[in-house]
Amino acid sequence: MKAMRLVLCLLVLCVSVLCACMRQESAFTEAKAPLHFDELKTIEGLLETNPEVALDSVNALKARTTLLTPMDDNELRLREVQAQYKNRCLTDDSPDLAPVVAFYDSLSLLYPDDADLQYLLANTYYYKGVQLAFANDDVTAFKHYLKTVDVMRRRDDWSGKPYAQRFIALTYTRLSEILYRYGLADDALAACRKADSCYDSDSDHAAMMRFEAAIHQSKKDYDHALALFHEAEEMMQTGSTAMELSVGAKLFDMQQYDSAVPHLEQAYRTGDRFARVDAAAKLAEIYRDKGMDVEELRYTRSYVENSMMETRMASKKMEIEYLFAEVQQAPKEEVEKEAAAPWVTWLVALVAVVAFMAYIIVRNRKRISHIENKITTIEQKHEQETAEKEQELEQMSQELNATRERLEYAGKVDFDEAWKAFMDSAIVQKIKRSVEGKDIMIKSVGSYQNMKLKEMDYVDLVHEANRCFPDFSSRFLKQYPDLNTTDLRHCCLGLLGMNDAEIAVLEGISYSGTNRRTNKILSSMASGENLELAMITYLRNSF
Repeated sequence: MKAMRLVLCLLVLCVSVLCACMRQESAFTEAKAPLHFDELKTIEGLLETNPEVALDSVNALKARTTLLTPMDDNELRLREVQAQYKNRCLTDDSPDLAPVVAFYDSLSLLYPDDADLQYLLANTYYYKGVQLAFANDDVTAFKHYLKTVDVMRRRDDWSGKPYAQRFIALTYTRLSEILYRYGLADDALAACRKADSCYDSDSDHAAMMRFEAAIHQSKKDYDHALALFHEAEEMMQTGSTAMELSVGAKLFDMQQYDSAVPHLEQAYRTGDRFARVDAAAKLAEIYRDKGMDVEELRYTRSYVENSMMETRMASKKMEIEYLFAEVQQAPKEEVEKEAAAPWVTWLVALVAVVAFMAYIIVRNRKRISHIENKITTIEQKHEQETAEKEQELEQMSQELNATRERLEYAGKVDFDEAWKAFMDSAIVQKIKRSVEGKDIMIKSVGSYQNMKLKEMDYVDLVHEANRCFPDFSSRFLKQYPDLNTTDLRHCCLGLLGMNDAEIAVLEGISYSGTNRRTNKILSSMASGENLELAMITYLRNSF
């Protein structure tokens, strides 16, 4: 029985090799695929322009009683899955594309020069990957996306076709999403940039720029991430929710903890897994410093749970990393263009038969030892990653303790030197220049709406005050608990010698609102002087 199976496999292999060498031109003719040039071509066009009509057309074609050829039947299944995906109604009951993949895969051996067939094969691999991703089988989905790229890059004549370029870009986008999900940031960046190089619209470039910014954000490269977020927002405005973690992290690094908390909590609520982990670690540290044990425990537990999740994903992560690295190192395959001579065909068939028999003999001997070695390697790497994660947590704990000790120290500074450094700083000079030469009075406040400061100008101003007068913002708000972060920024502008009319223009609010805020601050500080003198007096007494 085993001998019969072996002979049958050898015959199938020989027939496949001979058929592949025949190099037929086209699989799609009106005789072989009567609907391919009619309804199915129309549906293919509608999928890009009007997916709802495309889905209705697919359902109408399925309802016909006319028997379809195998080519038309398999393409119709593919178009049905495509239409359901584009209409966001893909379910577990959608047609399984595994038989369609097998059909086109075998057919492509017979017709290697048929561009339409190769493009259908690539589409089938891609949407089978979509189905597997929908079923949370990321590793197998990743393999199908890689096969999609392999089919597409073997066709040099597709390099200038817009539809093919966009399809390649979408495939690399799916690859980068899976790589990012498993924490392979560098590989995700490589795939993301390949996808971006194939897109041609501003909206696609902006979307990929935001995704690249999110990857840099997960690597804690907040400056780079913020720059990319801002550039993407200028290209295509969609809101700044994604950059909340980077803004909060920058404020956290500048020890403006009260200002950082809203941004970090927003990132924790709406961010992806990596943003939630980073935000949770920083929020836990802030609430621990404030003595808020309940909030600290909540975010610490979230951080630990997500860290353990990374450990559970380790085996899949290693397999995906291995698959992507293998593809990156593999040279681009060249497709033979000329028909092989008959003697070459028989020689190739003979070599294939010998190689297949040798493979059958050797495979069974090596299979068990290979599996055992693979399991041992995975277990060792898993243990190593677990030890590294524990070491990282210990190091983070030590850094948090060092930060807490540094915050408890408050040294005295030379007021005159600190004051001169503050007034000579770039941000102070920038703000003072913005109002120089302008006779801003109460009645003219509404004429200078374009002078409103940006968010980062406030961040830089408060940061400069903290640099010259260590822990100025936290100590000031702690001494005057009735004041908030907005009042702190108002005080910094008053410290520059600005009157209420000038501050109103810089804050972008009415004069009356500015005047009420000034009076509120002076009342909290129990000072009858103007805001500038009150702040200078506070700094002299405190530092």
